[in-house]
Amino acid sequence: MWTYIITFAAVFATDLIYVYFVKSIQDDRAMMAAWWSVAVTFTASVAVINYTEDHWALIPALAGAYCGTLFGMWIKKKINRV
Repeated sequence: MWTYIITFAAVFATDLIYVYFVKSIQDDRAMMAAWWSVAVTFTASVAVINYTEDHWALIPALAGAYCGTLFGMWIKKKINRV
């Protein structure tokens, strides 16, 4: 069960962080984009290791991707309104 929770959280974090990675690139902030890319690679690697060992972990990975992207976009919209 922990594998599924960690996989969901890792992919959720990957997609959330990816939103900030792309925003840093759009804002031409190379150093910040580089740090975000490290975070994306780390969290994605945790997920890949988990679902490579247990293919059923793809289900929480997909759910994490969906939820992470929605949450990241929601935060981005809230920040842009301020």
